[in-house]
Amino acid sequence: MLSTRGAVLGFGALCSAVAGLVYGVEEFVFVAIVVAVLVALGAVSVWWRQTVARRALHLVVKVPVAEVTAGQSALVELTVTNGGRRRLPPVVVEDPSGHWSVSHPGLGPSSVAGARRGGTADAPVTRGFTALGDRSGPRPDRRARAGHRRSVSGSRGLPDLGPGDAVTFSIPVPTNDRGLLTLSELGVWCEDPFGLLARRVTTAPPAHVVVYPVPAGITHQGRPTPAHAGGRERSSTSGATNGLSGDELSGLRPYQPGDRLTRLHWPSLARSGELVVREFLEPRAGSLALLVDLRPSAHSGDSIERTISRAAGFGIAALERGLSVELCTSTGDRMVITPDAAGRQAMLRALALLGAASAPPAVVRRWGSRPTGGAVWATGSVLGDDVVLVTTAAGAAERTLPDSIGRQAETVLVP
Repeated sequence: MLSTRGAVLGFGALCSAVAGLVYGVEEFVFVAIVVAVLVALGAVSVWWRQTVARRALHLVVKVPVAEVTAGQSALVELTVTNGGRRRLPPVVVEDPSGHWSVSHPGLGPSSVAGARRGGTADAPVTRGFTALGDRSGPRPDRRARAGHRRSVSGSRGLPDLGPGDAVTFSIPVPTNDRGLLTLSELGVWCEDPFGLLARRVTTAPPAHVVVYPVPAGITHQGRPTPAHAGGRERSSTSGATNGLSGDELSGLRPYQPGDRLTRLHWPSLARSGELVVREFLEPRAGSLALLVDLRPSAHSGDSIERTISRAAGFGIAALERGLSVELCTSTGDRMVITPDAAGRQAMLRALALLGAASAPPAVVRRWGSRPTGGAVWATGSVLGDDVVLVTTAAGAAERTLPDSIGRQAETVLVP
């Protein structure tokens, strides 16, 4: 591929050759011939450099912190190592700013949050060499070549690497956008000594960073504020226990060090002489069914971000009060989050992966003629003591929720 310098010089040489032939100026033709010879020598040189670098170069991408809150600083570390026996020719790394993309894969099994359960967040990702210049692959079009040319022109040169040497540099993560940020197709290139041609050696393995939403509507007491003036404020008994009150006897068991003496069962002690304590059933914690409206027809501008932030505020407040949260989306996804040590992180991670989306046609067909208003809820599993629907559309509860759930749902309108 011709670099920007090579393209300019080649165009100038072509114009010089045409002018020399038209006006009979031999010097112009000679200049064009010299440029052609330089390009030919550069092609041979860059091919040799690519071959040497391809055999010896190793790339490792490490994500020290794979999950951050929007606005926080984060870095991705790229380590380039010379695994060969000779010094590497000069190579450059593309400007990473144009290689970031944001996506919202949802709560499906293919999401990165679910796939990462088996690994560690800071585990390095290593990739062997893949020659992107392989003739068997599709040839890049003119627009792709122009993009590659711009990437190489803003590239960062690496120092000369001797045998076994390595260099590591940090890549800032643009955490202004919530979602799954992916750094992909970051290429390493080699150039000829004249800087006229460049060939891509390989690309770095992809790196993923999950950017959490910033919870909105949280007061100092840890309770979500009303969505609007006319909205119903959260019930103060939402976090109260229900069902068993904690004083129902479940049985007797042998005394263990640390048990309270007030629970000793004296009749058993009198009969057998053994210390036995009474065991009570623990009170059952409450739960919250949090419904998030993701229908594209219900959002415009950045309303989806405000909706996700408000849902995060309700979900985290419920977890802090000891409630389990059943997160349901209008696309039919469902996830139960327990109020344990990892509950807050699980809630923010799940909401970070949500974006405006319609329910899959296969899921909609299962509902048959049932009116859904474009939303499909896993309502058969909604068992929350409280049901909160976070949406931007007035009357969404009546149009999208079944009557059994719509009657108990509290609608929170996001302006």
